[in-house]
Amino acid sequence: MGSFGLDIPWTLIEPSDPSGSDMVDVSRVGRKWLNVAYATRSPSQVLDIYLPETGEGPFPTYVFIHGGAFIAGDKQDVQFLLAADGINRGYAVVSLEYRKAFESKAPNALYDLKSAIRFLKTHAAEYRLDPDRFAVGGDSAGAYYAVFAAATAGIAAFNGPDPVCPDASGEVKAVVAQCGCYDLLLFAPPPEEEARAPKEFVPGTIPPNLMSIYLGANPRLFPDLAALLNPLTYIDGNFPPTLVQVGLQDAVVPCTESERLAAVIEQRCGKERVCFQTFDGWNHCALNHIVTRDWFMKSNLDRVFGFLDRVL
Repeated sequence: MGSFGLDIPWTLIEPSDPSGSDMVDVSRVGRKWLNVAYATRSPSQVLDIYLPETGEGPFPTYVFIHGGAFIAGDKQDVQFLLAADGINRGYAVVSLEYRKAFESKAPNALYDLKSAIRFLKTHAAEYRLDPDRFAVGGDSAGAYYAVFAAATAGIAAFNGPDPVCPDASGEVKAVVAQCGCYDLLLFAPPPEEEARAPKEFVPGTIPPNLMSIYLGANPRLFPDLAALLNPLTYIDGNFPPTLVQVGLQDAVVPCTESERLAAVIEQRCGKERVCFQTFDGWNHCALNHIVTRDWFMKSNLDRVFGFLDRVL
């Protein structure tokens, strides 16, 4: 398994493992807390906190959610490099782990992420975080969760049973959504096709029965369930400023998903509430990193943290 330090030149990032399982080397980050438990239902409910090398804080905080088609990914894998440079820019960076679909069905992962945000706000002083300057972001399925968590911050029904730190606010001041997918029906084949497809999971691929793994049933049989679990359903006029990024040659998630997200935010919140950026020639930004290294270039990190600097 390969590894990457946070001081690598921001010119070309090409992991040795095309499945995306390379892990980022965080050993040189001096101020950090790793595998902090934010809940107790599962070993997956842990997070990592990284602080800038200087300053006492409290620091503006970027909470990052990795992707992986709802079934894969890790809080310390290569996707973390989409956020890690924040510690060089004066941000506390938090990388979340959560229950994935092979362990637990939807919407338990959403409950996890919202629990983590409330946990961090409750313990903000301990970890030198500024609870009034939280942003949440993610790529691919992580973008889905970031938008969902922000859109349902004030909806107690989406906090789950026995919620962690129920009195804390789950609101965030900004959202970053990269290559996100929101309409679960897009990834659900007709039930008769799914019945004929192989059920054996091949690592590094998206199984044809992905939505059945995630939801417990094919959403084409339950379209109301797909609508209930579409984050765009809950976006209203209070949704925070959002950066939406997508590659126009995304071969995993249709770029129309990001277009739709940006359009919904503009329609319900106003044009000034969304920054929509498209990139010609760019592919998906989650696990197939060898063909999508553009996402990890310093120039794109300048866009992401430039946006956060403006709105936090």
